[in-house]
Amino acid sequence: MKRAPIAALLVFVSTSAGAFATSPVPASTVPIPASFESSGDDRRAIESLLSTYTRAVSTKDQALFETLLLNVDIPFYAASSAIRAAGVVEGIRQYERFRKAVFEGAPFQQRFQDVHIQQDGALAEVSLVYVNSTARGSTWGWKTMLLLKVDAQWKIASELFTGHG
Repeated sequence: MKRAPIAALLVFVSTSAGAFATSPVPASTVPIPASFESSGDDRRAIESLLSTYTRAVSTKDQALFETLLLNVDIPFYAASSAIRAAGVVEGIRQYERFRKAVFEGAPFQQRFQDVHIQQDGALAEVSLVYVNSTARGSTWGWKTMLLLKVDAQWKIASELFTGHG
């Protein structure tokens, strides 16, 4: 007896849910990959972008660095700034702040480690640890970037990062 009302409820819910749908959604014929780990030519191209990134900031080559960006109006933000703003993010398009600090600030050498590259088609996510070194010491942080493949070229579409030291 207890099972009959539950079964009736399941039938009602499943038939009612269909009444609210505007059009049927076909089942996907594309299987979900077991892994999104980037590989092959795309991975090599993304690794090349990352190598160019560290070379550009380490040599203060702003023009080279900006060739890596989708445009200079992308989200580019230090997560600590959002925390200091009491949780209110007034805007995360802060490339100009980054540009001044990196290309007009004191020189440093940058390297990346613990790099993870995930990809699905023309969208990739990169997470890594960066280390900036000077004669006085080093600082580090964690960074995540979203990349888009545009006209066969990978471009940075956003970057969010932390900083320590």
